[in-house]
Amino acid sequence: MSAEVLSTLMARSIALTPKAEPTPKKVTYKVFWKTTALWTDVDIAAYHDEAPLIAEKLISEQYWDKNGAISNNKFTCEDFALRMLCEFSAKRGLPVKLKTGVRVYRNMENYNAAEHDRYASNMYGFSEMVMLTYGAPDMQKTGENTLPVAAAENLMPGDILAQALDRPGDIAHHIQVVVGVSATRIDIRQGDTGGWSTRPYTTFKRMIGSNMADPQNDGYAGLAIGKGFYEKKPVGWSFHNLVRNSTREDFLKIFQLYRWNFMGFNK
Repeated sequence: MSAEVLSTLMARSIALTPKAEPTPKKVTYKVFWKTTALWTDVDIAAYHDEAPLIAEKLISEQYWDKNGAISNNKFTCEDFALRMLCEFSAKRGLPVKLKTGVRVYRNMENYNAAEHDRYASNMYGFSEMVMLTYGAPDMQKTGENTLPVAAAENLMPGDILAQALDRPGDIAHHIQVVVGVSATRIDIRQGDTGGWSTRPYTTFKRMIGSNMADPQNDGYAGLAIGKGFYEKKPVGWSFHNLVRNSTREDFLKIFQLYRWNFMGFNK
């Protein structure tokens, strides 16, 4: 690690007492994983390379749930994209900085009992904490969470497709993650949501203690990860949903294209 990178990491991770204040102040951190490096072009290229492997790992891995049953991962659509990012970043000690309508989240934060005590100090805890308030529209926070991708031909594995152009106000409501790209085909993986996931139903569910957005809650709406692909046609890209065995013609036109704002996570 270069001296410049080390200096930057120290400045970000250590709260310095002002010179005018003679009494040092102790700051407690919640560390989900330590930031030991900053994003570089090499790391970004590695993320694109490894994204298909991370997606397949999340599809195939099994674990024991709190009831002792063997389960597979289930995610809502945006939560799946978040988890892929966190899997890669935590393994390499890279920072993640994500903004929702609630606050900005970092993998290393000033400790706050109300915000942090229910979450484990690891990648899983950070993912669950962010998932609670991060929604599909947060992918549209360009310059903060993401950067726009100009065209389908520029997509790379790990990039994000946000279904938005079929709703008033172009507000994203579904997310897909690219895992393979060629001149005529784009493969995706996606989480999904079970049940009716719009207001006022979600508000009513929270009132009775069932939060569809909370992966720690029994009412979490995430489903098994689905597969599909886009096929380039003379007009647009048709989408083949391999779970529902259905096809939607010229479907990509209602999606906005994004890439994580990797370099922005360094700030």
